[in-house]
Amino acid sequence: ARYDGRIVVLEREPAVAEHASRRNTGVVHQPFYLHPRDQRLFARAARVSYGLWLKYAREKGLPAKEVGTYEVALADKDVDVLEKYVGYAAENGMAANEVELLDGREMGRREPNIACVGAFLSKTDTAVDFHAFTDALRKDAEALGVTFLTGSSVSRIDVKENDVDVALDGGKPPLQTRYLIGCAGGDAVDIAHEMGVGLEYTDLHFRGEYWVVDERVANLVGRNVYSVPRHPDLPFLDPHWVVRWNGRREIGPNAVPVAGSHAYDSLARQVLPWIAKFYEPPIENKLRLLLSPDFLALTATEMWSSVSKGEMMRRVQRFVPALRKEHLVGPGIAGIRTPVINRKGAIIKEAIEVPGPHSYHILNYNSPGATGSPAFAAYLVDRLAARGDLGHLKRNPKPQNVWDWDTVAKGMGLGT
Repeated sequence: ARYDGRIVVLEREPAVAEHASRRNTGVVHQPFYLHPRDQRLFARAARVSYGLWLKYAREKGLPAKEVGTYEVALADKDVDVLEKYVGYAAENGMAANEVELLDGREMGRREPNIACVGAFLSKTDTAVDFHAFTDALRKDAEALGVTFLTGSSVSRIDVKENDVDVALDGGKPPLQTRYLIGCAGGDAVDIAHEMGVGLEYTDLHFRGEYWVVDERVANLVGRNVYSVPRHPDLPFLDPHWVVRWNGRREIGPNAVPVAGSHAYDSLARQVLPWIAKFYEPPIENKLRLLLSPDFLALTATEMWSSVSKGEMMRRVQRFVPALRKEHLVGPGIAGIRTPVINRKGAIIKEAIEVPGPHSYHILNYNSPGATGSPAFAAYLVDRLAARGDLGHLKRNPKPQNVWDWDTVAKGMGLGT
């Protein structure tokens, strides 16, 4: 909507939003838990995008249900984290009336089925159908002249002097482009490596599994419930109590290491692919991570929760003790998160931007990525324009029916 030119989106699947965009908890998050400086970009994008998504839902008639989220402290030491969240929320732009800090007694009065010593309540977290949202965005983009080539899996990328040649699987003709933006989710690192950049990074894939809760006990808790992370530097969160946009309750996700970005079921077939994944360069990043005893212990716990419904239930019982194994009536839709690991063996929290030849790559775009995507997209356009990477396009801002550039730019601190 800011430039005229031939813009093509390559989509591996027959339709959009077949992977991370729909295989998540389905929550438009407020950024109360994001450090205002260490995770500044994600925090700002989430706050600005929160209002954008709600406006979009109203304009398009898409499902959105304000449910709120409790983050609960299960030990006295965790209360300090909740108190930090009060400050984070304010610094990240949340209004005072959107949050509340509750002690254990007040939580017992309000939520008798939650066991905790205290809680932080983000009142306006909203459950949505991100699959429907993304499908609507595709239609809007096509109306502005964007072409979506679905079922187009990239097999090879060749960098030429003035452009990039993209070879596609399935006998499809190759594409030639002046500029490529790599934002391929769980495959983003592979695309960057194919173009010879981001070679200092590697990634790992973690499958998040869910169990559907019997609708007869859905009224145990009416809001999302998360517990304070015990290992905030690792991609392991205890499963949540999740309220979906359609009222369905689920528990999850866990974080089961898997070999690929689409490994949605079974651990039994993972051995050989895992070996291949381990030997993807740079190997030393993974080796340093594997030296962490916490990582190894938690990996074993997560794998056990994948094969044992009882283990998943027990982890949620820590804060919803009334939950029983028979309440879990079937598996939900699994999703995969792909964190990036640096040379120190550390798992990176923020998105990583990597310039390349005739290209720009977004790596590690994880949670709350779906929430922040509208404002992050505006940030990215502004970033590329400032670098001079969009000089081959004609600047031609067009009025928007739903999302106004100037409003987003002001919220993100961008140019106009």
